[in-house]
Amino acid sequence: MWSEKYRPASLEEMVGNREGRTKFQLWLKKWKPGSKAALLVGPPGTGKTTTVHLVARELGLQLVELNASDSRTREKLSKKVGEAIASTSLFGGTSLIFLDEVDGLAGRADYGAVDFIKDAVKKSENPVVMAANDPESDEVKKLGSVTSSIVFQRPEMSDVVGRLEKISQKERLSVTKDQIAKVAESANGDLRAAINFLQAGIPARKDEEMTASESLNAFFDAADETAALRALRAYPGQPRDKIRDLFTAVVRSRVHEERKAGALDALSRADVVMGRIMKGKDWRLLRYLDPLLANELWKALGDGGTRFTLDAVPWPLQLRIWNDSRKLKDIAGLAGRRVGISQRSFLVEDMPYLLLLCADSVFREELVKSLGLEENYAIFLAKESGRASRR
Repeated sequence: MWSEKYRPASLEEMVGNREGRTKFQLWLKKWKPGSKAALLVGPPGTGKTTTVHLVARELGLQLVELNASDSRTREKLSKKVGEAIASTSLFGGTSLIFLDEVDGLAGRADYGAVDFIKDAVKKSENPVVMAANDPESDEVKKLGSVTSSIVFQRPEMSDVVGRLEKISQKERLSVTKDQIAKVAESANGDLRAAINFLQAGIPARKDEEMTASESLNAFFDAADETAALRALRAYPGQPRDKIRDLFTAVVRSRVHEERKAGALDALSRADVVMGRIMKGKDWRLLRYLDPLLANELWKALGDGGTRFTLDAVPWPLQLRIWNDSRKLKDIAGLAGRRVGISQRSFLVEDMPYLLLLCADSVFREELVKSLGLEENYAIFLAKESGRASRR
């Protein structure tokens, strides 16, 4: 993975957020027992985790790292970091306790984890640093009394382009400046994603810019496999979104059932490939996704009968989702994790049906209990299910 191969070896090699890195270093040098924890907040790929690792190494600190969203209970957190909080290391040195993704705790699912973290910060004999993507999450707000926030922002586009150009030269890639700029733009300031995209070669191979509808309908209307592949490469979104949109179009199409079954079989194989890519973070496999779809899905569909439109989810629900409903996101994150899909996929694909099912009070109560949600979520689901059934 190029994102690992070209991970900065020092703070000076990092792109952007010089002010945030400096503030974190100063906080750490001034820290003493009883001080607040540092909370690094900002979008994914802005260097929060890398900064913690590099600062710990440069200052000779033993790093005790834990993903808070994977250890959601007081018991698990206490077991993993309790000793580091209470004492110095075996050799008498200072440890740096790093709790990543503290915004991954939601509702009653944390079972005392937030309270444990707050108590631990106050009692710790070692500095505690946390990281979060969403500064507005309830969990981050709950931790506000024991943390000092340090904001990390997306780097300037010119900085991302500059890093990609250096990597391109070292890897001897035949790409133009315009292609590199498209890769940087497609990653939306996420440097790690930009490097992964560069390695996969996906945005750099786009032949033209299209909307999602234009791209997929050009795929369905393609005269041959080459044209189908060219249309897929012009899709403006992420690969997972592309598969989801193709699935939506096929399911809603009026093609013969045998053709539809063949198309869904092809999509299932593509989804398996996508799942392996996401699980193993092997972004190089992305280069095979579009050829697979062009070869199997396009041939399975035959001529005509399939169209893609953006109205698969009712507009009022889309609007509510896009307005960042916190409760919908919490539910989608927890439920999506249960079934192995992303929060966004669950919001768009499954949430409309979940809300309809929640009209049944027994189902609603079991769902709230199963996901460990608070009582106000049950009230919220009851109200939303009523809206969904009236649409």
